[in-house]
Amino acid sequence: MFYIHPEECINCGLCLSVCPVDAVVWDEEIAAGSETFVAINREFFDVAVTGWGSPGGRDEKWVTDKDHPAVTAHRHAF
Repeated sequence: MFYIHPEECINCGLCLSVCPVDAVVWDEEIAAGSETFVAINREFFDVAVTGWGSPGGRDEKWVTDKDHPAVTAHRHAF
């Protein structure tokens, strides 16, 4: 899964074009029940998951095999 840093996102739309499953939506278009994914994206960068804080954009050095616990749990449910 790719994670979007909520404070660093500049709404350029690049993530929309590279998402292979059309899972990216604008904040104003989040479907009811999917609001938790905003928090999941924020928490991914926090100390509880990667500890990256604000990495300053996408870069090859910001790659990890870690996922947010909610994403890991969802993946293992299938």
